[in-house]
Amino acid sequence: MKRRTTIFLLAGLVLVVAVIATVYFTAGSHYPSRAADGAAWDESWEMLGPVLGVEAPGNGLTLLDNSAILTADDIFYAAWTAGDSEKFTNEDGEETDVYDAQLYMLAVGCADAENAAKAVREWTDRETDSYAVRETGTEVYNGQTYDLIYYDCVSDANPYQRGVTAFTVYGNYAVSAELTCRESYQGDEADVLADVLSRCHYSADIENG
Repeated sequence: MKRRTTIFLLAGLVLVVAVIATVYFTAGSHYPSRAADGAAWDESWEMLGPVLGVEAPGNGLTLLDNSAILTADDIFYAAWTAGDSEKFTNEDGEETDVYDAQLYMLAVGCADAENAAKAVREWTDRETDSYAVRETGTEVYNGQTYDLIYYDCVSDANPYQRGVTAFTVYGNYAVSAELTCRESYQGDEADVLADVLSRCHYSADIENG
């Protein structure tokens, strides 16, 4: 299956769907009343639309971009990177920045929970078709259950060597978090993503289950 070198599952979907638009969340408005895990909602959390907030992830990851809303279709995206950027030319001759590690988080609103689960299945199939899967599993972080895929990036055209992706459904939202790493990144991708997911807080205002 041919896929472009530096555009992975989450980044690719974001670039195809829309150009990043104006930040939707402004101080004092549009915040959930509380988190589903019982925590008071903290306005410093990085928001992915109305569905979840992410505490600063640590592990050398810093925020690269946050599109509070990309389209009228309920699609939300944020990205973090670790390490200095390095120019890379992909197989299409396009130059882009790559980092020691990249974290992409995506939340897509669907018609209902059934359609959100269908979206997650499709994403999972794309991941397993695109990478050499080492292991799969299911874990619970901060009360939310995730399906995880651990893999190696086997394409010579891919600047990243390994990664892990987590998928979940919350209410009518399909949610994915993908961490890809180069050999230069010293962190363990499984531990780093687990730490990120433990810092994710879902809105209690959205009916789940």
